[in-house]
Amino acid sequence: MGFYWKNILSITASLLLVLFVSCNPYHGVPESYHQKLDEAFKKAGKNKLELKQIFELVSEEQKKAAAFLLTNMPERDLKNLTAGYLQDNINWALKIKTSFPWSNEIPDSIFLNDVLPYAVLNERRDNWREDFYTRFSKYVNGCKTIEEAIDSVNKNIMNEVKVVYSTERPKADQSPFESMDCGLASCTGLSILLVDAFRSVGIPARLAGTPLWTTV
Repeated sequence: MGFYWKNILSITASLLLVLFVSCNPYHGVPESYHQKLDEAFKKAGKNKLELKQIFELVSEEQKKAAAFLLTNMPERDLKNLTAGYLQDNINWALKIKTSFPWSNEIPDSIFLNDVLPYAVLNERRDNWREDFYTRFSKYVNGCKTIEEAIDSVNKNIMNEVKVVYSTERPKADQSPFESMDCGLASCTGLSILLVDAFRSVGIPARLAGTPLWTTV
């Protein structure tokens, strides 16, 4: 094959590759997410174009995290959150993944479910990641194990956020900043604060509860 035809074939292959990438809206995203993303964007309605920008904002390594959030968030978030909000959350979550000895060893499935999420329940969607990292990283920087880190955050969170339990709190499902603004929180509000504090330093956490306490 002559030099001319080799060049033609090389150029053709390059053009086909560019065409494939440009026609694939989820380039770099694991295929298992593609159909779920289609469904999520359909639910997003008018906010679809805003959310789709996330794949232009994040790096190739962050696209799986973005896809996980988009395919697992509640419909109200699909309709209201911005790509910038998600990008900031992903940036900080993946930053702490390599910042501490324990967070670097967390399996992807646990990291995605219990560290990456930006919310715990139906609380207001605060952009808490950077603030909480600044607040709580100082308590775990000297820790060598996840157990030490858990203990340190748990011991220091009350003094750091200055929030106490009270039935006088404005509402039960307060966001972190709502609780910190008034200094009061319900059991749920305190739990949200603790979960977010743990997640901010790469400790997997989620809230488990009961709809009703009974007494004997």
